[in-house]
Amino acid sequence: MTRLGRRLCIVAVACALAAPSVRAAFTADLSWGDVSLTLAAESDAVDPSRDFMLTLVLTVPAHLTVALPDLRGRFSGFSTAEDLARDPVVTPDGVRREFRWRLVPELEREYRLAPFAVTVTDTRRVPSIVTSFATRAVYFPAAARAPKTDGDLELDAKPVYVAPSARTITGWVFIGLAAAALLVAALWGITHIKRRVREARLSPGERALAELERLLRRRLVEKGLYKDFYIELTGVVRRYIERTHGIHAPAQTTEEFLAAAVSHPAFAAATLGQLRDFLESSDLIKFAGQTATPALADAAVAAARSFVMAPCALPTP
Repeated sequence: MTRLGRRLCIVAVACALAAPSVRAAFTADLSWGDVSLTLAAESDAVDPSRDFMLTLVLTVPAHLTVALPDLRGRFSGFSTAEDLARDPVVTPDGVRREFRWRLVPELEREYRLAPFAVTVTDTRRVPSIVTSFATRAVYFPAAARAPKTDGDLELDAKPVYVAPSARTITGWVFIGLAAAALLVAALWGITHIKRRVREARLSPGERALAELERLLRRRLVEKGLYKDFYIELTGVVRRYIERTHGIHAPAQTTEEFLAAAVSHPAFAAATLGQLRDFLESSDLIKFAGQTATPALADAAVAAARSFVMAPCALPTP
């Protein structure tokens, strides 16, 4: 073979390698600068009943090095069945690489290749220049679906309302009641905390009067709960004494409290005697079973209020 014949054979082989290896029915150009990037499919539309053959052809000059990410996770609407990458080939246009996939379509309304980053390195300079660019998203048309006939699977099924079961409704009711109970508890807690904070800012006398008014609003006397009423009433007075004079009255019996009050300078003999009469008469109703009346309860309330407002003038209940 002559030298001319050998050159013609080399040119023919190079042209054959440079020609597209797939017969494309769908193409998309993703090129950027000197980077030629072409996406080609063997069919013009995605048919869920057939595999979808897709080829990405990358051609760059010899002085450029291109890195692509793994594109198998960038496809939407497909499951990648087979990756058929080919070795690089040197052509007159530069270095040619082919990436080929056999994709299995799923029953989706959209098929696409998401954008991906391409890294380009120019080796003509030292140090090398590295740049990158992002491709656009590529959408593949879906094949027209045949109209539904009797016995066929309905691909575009319309939503059908299904009434909830009695068990589901019962669950919703319980959830609603629980949410309402939590809301009521939260509101009560917030109100209770705010009230406690307001009372903590009051003077001992004002706080005792507020506790007394709250006790009266419970209407224990009208309900015949005299014992509970007197326990609460003496508690108001004992807490007031603790806040004003430092005597731990709420935790002591009447005898213990009076023994501690005798040596306390804040209590005059007359005041101490009136306080003794108030506490002992209340103990008779709380613990000895003495019969109480609304009149006696009103007198006890007057005695407590008078002591809180003027400690030196506690009347006998």
